[in-house]
Amino acid sequence: ITLQYFLYRTMSSIQEILKDQASGMTVDVSAIPRETTRMAMCALAAGPMVFVFLFFQKYFVGGISVGAVKG
Repeated sequence: ITLQYFLYRTMSSIQEILKDQASGMTVDVSAIPRETTRMAMCALAAGPMVFVFLFFQKYFVGGISVGAVKG
């Protein structure tokens, strides 16, 4: 599975737990991280892109330079 799908599935699980808690299930809601989990997931999802960009930055800049010069 892809990283984005895994993160989406994790967030869906948290939402289902919160929904079940509203229907009468006894779940300690204070133990479920909400915003911190989302921010950590964003950092995890952006990590591989940043890693690739750092090592291939010169190729990106070269490609932009070659494509911008016409004539």
